[in-house]
Amino acid sequence: MSLNLNNIKDIEGVLSMLKPDQITTLLGKVVIHKKPRFNNIDNSRREYRLKVSDLYFSAEPKPHQLINDRPMTPEEYSGHRQGVWEQIRSGVDL
Repeated sequence: MSLNLNNIKDIEGVLSMLKPDQITTLLGKVVIHKKPRFNNIDNSRREYRLKVSDLYFSAEPKPHQLINDRPMTPEEYSGHRQGVWEQIRSGVDL
């Protein structure tokens, strides 16, 4: 038996002929596809970037820090800062 259920009235007619337990069985077999939710924003990349920035600025040397009771030279400061940056970019502490 082939039914043409393209019209709401056709569907209502078929449902009116069914008993309640048949309707329950039928609805149990119906697959409902949920629409994707576009209002969920993935912030994982942003959170990762913030963690990297926080880690860098918490470990970055300050120009006024002392090494062996003397201020850092510009070369020492630059080398230490570059080393911290490379370590953070490699993901060692994340």
